[in-house]
Amino acid sequence: MSRLIEYARELEQQGRFEDALNYYEMAIDEKGCPFDIRKDIGQVLNKLGNYQEALDCFDLVLTMDENHFESLFGRAISLIGLNEWVDAFNSLVKAVKLDNDNANCWYYLAIILKEYGEEESARKYFKYFNELDNEDFSNVRSNYEFGLIFKQRENELFRRKRTLNIEGFRKELASYDLDNEKIETLLRTMPYEELLFHMYCLKDLHKDYLTKEIIKQSLGLNDEDIIRMFELEDEEKIKQSVISILGYDPFVDLDDEINVPLYEKTGLFRYIDDHKADNGVIRGISGFNRFVNVMEAKNMPKLCSRNLNYAEGNAQFQINVSNSINVANDNFNQAKKAIVGKNYSDAFVFLDIALENCPADYYNIYNIKFYYATLLSKFKSPDYKLLAFKYCNNIEDKFRYFKNKEVYLLNKACIAYDLSFHYLNFIDEAIYYFNKYLEVKGGNEDIQYLLNSLYLRKL
Repeated sequence: MSRLIEYARELEQQGRFEDALNYYEMAIDEKGCPFDIRKDIGQVLNKLGNYQEALDCFDLVLTMDENHFESLFGRAISLIGLNEWVDAFNSLVKAVKLDNDNANCWYYLAIILKEYGEEESARKYFKYFNELDNEDFSNVRSNYEFGLIFKQRENELFRRKRTLNIEGFRKELASYDLDNEKIETLLRTMPYEELLFHMYCLKDLHKDYLTKEIIKQSLGLNDEDIIRMFELEDEEKIKQSVISILGYDPFVDLDDEINVPLYEKTGLFRYIDDHKADNGVIRGISGFNRFVNVMEAKNMPKLCSRNLNYAEGNAQFQINVSNSINVANDNFNQAKKAIVGKNYSDAFVFLDIALENCPADYYNIYNIKFYYATLLSKFKSPDYKLLAFKYCNNIEDKFRYFKNKEVYLLNKACIAYDLSFHYLNFIDEAIYYFNKYLEVKGGNEDIQYLLNSLYLRKL
């Protein structure tokens, strides 16, 4: 192998793609250069996101060998990056016939099928991918990153819970007067960070366009007049002249920021976003508290069952305790079913029986009490919310063992927030638990909004 090609591959492995490209191109002029050197160049161009140039390279190799696997696969990557997903699918089908043990072929086939609504086939191909995948295949995939729609289809196949805010970005892009085809291309092909930067550029261009349109219409100018005017005068001076002539300000003050969350907001966070007001007050947020088991049995050997060593000789005592645990667990499960069916009165009955029978040192006592607190918090009466807060306090001594710390903290903070409208001392409680939640979960603009409203009320 040519020394130039060896060095180019070393540079490629180091992530120095531009340098690698230079050495690959120098190798073309060498005597005895492999016929498929364009495949190597195409792979580097794909990694750089230069998909059209890469596609030309792969097509050139395929004119010499129509069954060149690496070129068929590389061609598919280029086509995905160019939003030609149907052609990419066809290229991958040809590739997988040559090597059906290549996990990445099945991976990209599954995502394309998922995008086009072929759920059953997508799942089947994704299963093949999972069976074949390894670190080498993963390293190849890590070189390529596509748009939010691609990422969302991947999330769906991996059954990840969070949903990317595709519609939010689509709506924002449409506000720049982009057509649907252009929007779809950006959402399918452009990675998040690049998309965000591109959107700021588009927004600036759109603002400039709107400004010039207002000036044209206000002064009765044409496109050439506007170009000439902006060559001679500063934009702010032109705008002031228009305002002076019209006697009012026709220019719209558009926000410079792009306030589109990456993930779709649901539940509490969507409620907060929909009800934000100038005074910062949002009531009833504890109605969105989540039901979860806070204590996990398998990680709590000291709390998984009663320590009955002291009653070793009393068989009846052990039987009674075992029966109590069974009654508590059965009623707790019935309460969960009642909650799912929104039969809250029945749920309270089952939770009461579970609490009466559950031994104080059995792990499920914490889950039962947390469910009880969460159910109470969903009622409007401050008396119910006070009781809910007390139940949360009652289990906090085992907080270090909780598997869902963030849910416990957020639920408790929301209860305190709602109570703060009836009892001022709960302002500090809400501030404390919202801050603890952010420590565990990280930054959140909606929680910060609630915190800011609490600080304002405190002042």
